[in-house]
Amino acid sequence: MTRLIILPLILLFSHHAIAAEQAAPKRLSIRIFAAALAKDQGPVCVIIGESRSPAFEIPTTQLSDSQSVTARDFILAEATTISEAPPVALATIHLPDQGTDFRIILIPTANKSYKPVVIRGDDPKFSNGDYFFINLSTHDILGILGATKLDLKPGAQEMVKPVSTKSDKFFEVKIARREEGKLLPLTNTCWPIVKDNRSFVIFYNGENGRPTYRAVDEFMKLPGI
Repeated sequence: MTRLIILPLILLFSHHAIAAEQAAPKRLSIRIFAAALAKDQGPVCVIIGESRSPAFEIPTTQLSDSQSVTARDFILAEATTISEAPPVALATIHLPDQGTDFRIILIPTANKSYKPVVIRGDDPKFSNGDYFFINLSTHDILGILGATKLDLKPGAQEMVKPVSTKSDKFFEVKIARREEGKLLPLTNTCWPIVKDNRSFVIFYNGENGRPTYRAVDEFMKLPGI
């Protein structure tokens, strides 16, 4: 008799525990940087419903500090000291269903807003020593990183895991742009093989209209630590 009473109670408590777990928002984290900032860009905040995060700056040469969010859809807006002021939205961001940790690259648009590029920070395919390339230039970008090929149309993006064929300390890097059917070199160098970071590499048109690039590194724990 006692067992017959206990069993329904266990099932009832289990049901409530599962429901509570499903109702509780999962902790999501984001880190942000901008390919370039809109003119006179000031501090920003994250808006979810009626909630606004503390203000923070958008960096361009490094990732922002980790920001916690409670929903996969939110607005990045200009921060204001006047709580009643309507928010000026800069980007509407959707986080994919898979993952709980994300990196967001903000690409400026013509109307002082941003187009977000969202990357899973906890994607096992984007790990230590890997590269995320994005081509914001108006030219095709082609390259070889060790034995790994790179081919980016304008607007394209790709994760790359370089494979060195000559050394365990570096790999050869050859990158060129395609222009009028010709390949014009951008760089011919060596990059070190690193195990404590991964990198985001952005190609964009320089002041002379020709593609150039820059990298933002994210330092990480060594594998197994």
